[in-house]
Amino acid sequence: MPFLNRFSRLRQLWSDARGNALMLTALALPVVIGAAGLGVHTMQLAHVKRELQREADSAAMAGAYSLYQDQTNSTATAQANKALTQNALVPGAAATITPGAYTSGGTTYTSAMYVRLVSTQPTLLMALFGRSSSDVAAEARAAVVSDGKVCFLALEDGNNTGITFSGNSTLDLDCGAGTNSIANKAVDVNGQPTVKVSPIVAMGGITSSTAYGTGTVLMPNHAKLTDPFSGLNLDPSNSDVSNGKCKNGSNWNEINISSGTTVNDISGALYPPGCYGTINVQGTLTLKPGTYYLASGANNAGLSVGAQGHLTCTGCTFVLTSTGNDYATMDINGGAEIDLSPPNSGTYKGITIYRDSRAAASNQCCQINGNSNSSLSGAFYFPNDTLTFNGTSGMSLNCFQLVGKRLSFSGNATITNTCTPLPGDPEDWSLTAVRLIT
Repeated sequence: MPFLNRFSRLRQLWSDARGNALMLTALALPVVIGAAGLGVHTMQLAHVKRELQREADSAAMAGAYSLYQDQTNSTATAQANKALTQNALVPGAAATITPGAYTSGGTTYTSAMYVRLVSTQPTLLMALFGRSSSDVAAEARAAVVSDGKVCFLALEDGNNTGITFSGNSTLDLDCGAGTNSIANKAVDVNGQPTVKVSPIVAMGGITSSTAYGTGTVLMPNHAKLTDPFSGLNLDPSNSDVSNGKCKNGSNWNEINISSGTTVNDISGALYPPGCYGTINVQGTLTLKPGTYYLASGANNAGLSVGAQGHLTCTGCTFVLTSTGNDYATMDINGGAEIDLSPPNSGTYKGITIYRDSRAAASNQCCQINGNSNSSLSGAFYFPNDTLTFNGTSGMSLNCFQLVGKRLSFSGNATITNTCTPLPGDPEDWSLTAVRLIT
């Protein structure tokens, strides 16, 4: 019975399990190869992406630093390409480089650099499943970002201390303080002051101190800070301080208000804005808005307000200058009441008192004092002098800035510096840095 014999053999074959392992292995082999390929290529592509990201980050930062230095977009693009060449971790990647403004989360970055890199990687094991290559991409964006602002700037760029906080003072500066000093102690603390100021910035070193309030940010070894008034032509011309304008014949034009005397010259009928040898206030004086040039430096002349003096001038700038070699200085007694604010337009916009940049440093200059009833705003700009601020509790200090060769703070004062914009170029008061952004 051939048929029954064949059927019997099939039944025997069906019950024989000796070939199962081989069959299962054959069936599973494509899955095993696929899993191995997926694992190998996942690690491979992850490594490539990591290397691409490093390249993109460095290129974006290089381009953004170029923009930070006010270079053109084309120059910034060239710097980004140079960084890619120097850091070619994944050869042959296609690059897209785009400089320009960028807005994210309501913040607009005017100087930003975007870099995108794409590399096509072979995936040989995955080719068994119809995918012989895979594109890997990485992108980065770097920009010039705000890092706070500095309202008190010491231009000292040598090894001298630029900023000193001293005594047992309590100061709330409501803004940052910075110096271009390269000294190890570019910012120093003497005595036991209590100071709320942040950030504190220096090209040199900054010693930590318990004098600084909680949350104070110290930024040593910083890039050079820009003088916010460096691009302005503030020094008076000869026509501003000629003998014909500053003198009556051979005698200086002068303003002398004796003790017990009150003069309200808001109209400028008696003492209009212009050039004088000195302004000496021992009584009470109110001046008309404008620019007052003080050009006599002999015998420490200039702007002087005595202990019982009261000087008021809204929208005014006092320029300490000279018609020769002796430059005017400033002497404001600690008991004096001074109510001064700067103009909102013109050459000296935002500047309350300015000492000519051609003047050599003076041992007689320059202290900012005033009693508790005093009110000050605007910038005090003394590019070659140590500017000392002896704050007094109760003074009204709103939108108040100091720029000098060196700065010294003592006394007690609370300053409100939320003003916008600041005088000069507002961007020059801002601290900026280059960072990767999202």
